Amino acid sequence: MGVCLLIHGFTGSPYEVEPLADALRAQGHLVVTPTLAGHGGSRDQMMGVSWRDWIVSVEKVLLELIAEHQRVHIVGFSMGGLIAAYLAIQYRDHIQSLTMMSSPIYTINPKQLFRTIAEAIQVSMRSGGRQEDVARYLAKVKGTPVRSVRHFRRLVQTVKPLIEQIEVPLLVVQGEKDDLVEARSAAYIHDQARCSDKQLHFFSESRHMICHDCQADVVLSVVTEFIAGKESGDGYEQRDESITS
Repeated sequence: MGVCLLIHGFTGSPYEVEPLADALRAQGHLVVTPTLAGHGGSRDQMMGVSWRDWIVSVEKVLLELIAEHQRVHIVGFSMGGLIAAYLAIQYRDHIQSLTMMSSPIYTINPKQLFRTIAEAIQVSMRSGGRQEDVARYLAKVKGTPVRSVRHFRRLVQTVKPLIEQIEVPLLVVQGEKDDLVEARSAAYIHDQARCSDKQLHFFSESRHMICHDCQADVVLSVVTEFIAGKESGDGYEQRDESITS
């Protein structure tokens, strides 16, 4: 089967994409879920990295996978989607598909960023969420330096004008009730990408933590089927479509 690189979001961890990682592994894929530079550690560690360091920390893993397997499916959640897009452009000859989930082009007012992330985590994980995970994320949000928010915004500003250069098969996934990323971000990504093989899926009841939210089963099915189709190349025509679930 295929090789999949899954990238988590700003202030997050691989937990954000864990259900998708499990679903892909169950289908026989090799799945790698690195932790972004400065994440998963102390406030001082986060203070010591920039948006470029976030990209480089994933790029190193990608290059190792390319060296061993040649072709990689790359998936990014939230800010991880922007990193995935950046790398898919840089290494397009080795990227089998690109999936961007809840990826921020248009975000809420940065002054409300931390509060909204915390609320989004609580709401999205309230149903069946593990309390220790909620507590861990809230602690992470409270401990995130303002400097890191500025670097998050720089990453968005850097990647946004590059979206049109996406040439690999693209799947864009977005919850319509996302309270962190404006849903029009997904439409922008889909419309600007120059690739002819692209899909846009909106999920009418989903919030930001889309792999853990109320439509997670459908989200996982859409993503795994997309990757399976690009892996096999059988019975999947190139298409440009938009779907709401």
